[in-house]
Amino acid sequence: MISNITLSNHAFSRRHALKSLAGGIALSSIGTIGISRAVAANLPPHLHATVIASSPRYLCNAIAATQNGTVFLGAPRWEGMNDTPGVFRVSSNGTLQPFPGGTWNQWKQGADPANAFIMINGLHIFSDDTLWVVDQGIDPSTGSTVDGGQKLVQLDPKTGKVLQILRWGKDILPTGAAMNDLRIAGDLMFITDSGLGGIIIYNMRSGKTVRRLSEHPLLRATYSKPMIGRDGHVFRDKNGKRPLVHSDMLEITADRKWFYFSTPIGPLRRIPTSALLDDSQTDAQRAAQIETVIDMPTMMGTAIDTLNNFYFADAEQGQIIVLTPEKKKLVLFEDSRLVDGDALFITADRKMLVPIPQTERLPTNNAGVNALKPPFISLSFPLPETLQGHRLGDVVSGL
Repeated sequence: MISNITLSNHAFSRRHALKSLAGGIALSSIGTIGISRAVAANLPPHLHATVIASSPRYLCNAIAATQNGTVFLGAPRWEGMNDTPGVFRVSSNGTLQPFPGGTWNQWKQGADPANAFIMINGLHIFSDDTLWVVDQGIDPSTGSTVDGGQKLVQLDPKTGKVLQILRWGKDILPTGAAMNDLRIAGDLMFITDSGLGGIIIYNMRSGKTVRRLSEHPLLRATYSKPMIGRDGHVFRDKNGKRPLVHSDMLEITADRKWFYFSTPIGPLRRIPTSALLDDSQTDAQRAAQIETVIDMPTMMGTAIDTLNNFYFADAEQGQIIVLTPEKKKLVLFEDSRLVDGDALFITADRKMLVPIPQTERLPTNNAGVNALKPPFISLSFPLPETLQGHRLGDVVSGL
């Protein structure tokens, strides 16, 4: 998901396109029917999305759910959100409860970061049903990482008990590194570094941790392509500075053969997972095996299913897109409420969960103007079995 406060504005509508088609009445009736069918084939399916969580105060950019449907949200300490609890559990009546409670949700500048959430930028739940939280440890008032603040925290989703906390030294997290998101495949945990660019691999059985492709150009964004929101809105702060977010999204195929990654501005790339795991290879040798899959629009969160369909939230069009293994882009979901849909999560019962942080409306991304429109909602909609004749799979459990 996006970190460092990034994204954009305005609503996309198909009405203009449809009106233009309707304006071509001079077409013969046969031609009109043909065009109507073509347009209908390209429209997203009518999926009813339900608001499963709503906050009048805190924006959330991360979401995950247990197998029994308990939903958790991650709320970063972005501008105007300095007092956020960081992590919420959504109760059965839809209210948000700080999780796990106590000092974990009460950090203030200067406080001990060891057992407190500072800057949450990701969370995930895999098939063991425990909650993993990514804390970048960044003090928003200084923009610097608090010593001991950057960590991964594993929690029991029922009791809130902390199962383990993972921290690394400068060899794995050099100055400027910012853990962004994670995926698990068997005994291995993969984490992207969006601060410098890089991939961290942690063996949960042996404890061995390695850093791959650190600051490699193929994992870093450049200013040659801006982050763009709806209607061509370019992300920039009040001084005109544009955000630069490096390796962010990651997904691993169900067979664990391919590791997909991207910056928010694309392109989508992949590398054989075996290359990342081979200690005998140099980073130069690994980089030579990186493939560019396809150019992408500015995108937010991603997901992947068991049939290797890659899902991403398109910030430019306000849509959720399915990229098939054949590189065909299919529109899955479109909704006026989808303002910067972020980290996508597929549940065990095949629902897609989408937090709506409105990141593009933050002053940092909107030329200094605060255009946020509470409440901040999260949506859920059922994942169809097929999309335009293409089969969609199930959640990749990871373990």
